[in-house]
Amino acid sequence: MADRGRTATAMKVLGYVRVSTEEQAEIGVSLEAQQAKLTAYASLYDLALVEVIVDAGVSAKSFNRPGLQRALSMLRKGKAPG
Repeated sequence: MADRGRTATAMKVLGYVRVSTEEQAEIGVSLEAQQAKLTAYASLYDLALVEVIVDAGVSAKSFNRPGLQRALSMLRKGKAPG
């Protein structure tokens, strides 16, 4: 993502997007549409979106999702903005 004139004090944030089925990932509520909304939100509130973690085709019934676990691990270790 381009810097677009952000100040050094812009809050850094981590994004997470998910769809529950492969079909949704391909033609439904697309990951790209979710990422576009995250990018627009970050821009609106002058947030530095440093990474978007994706779980495609993974059910929300469990927290055992690779992307979610990676994001939580990064936050716990202080390796992601918080």
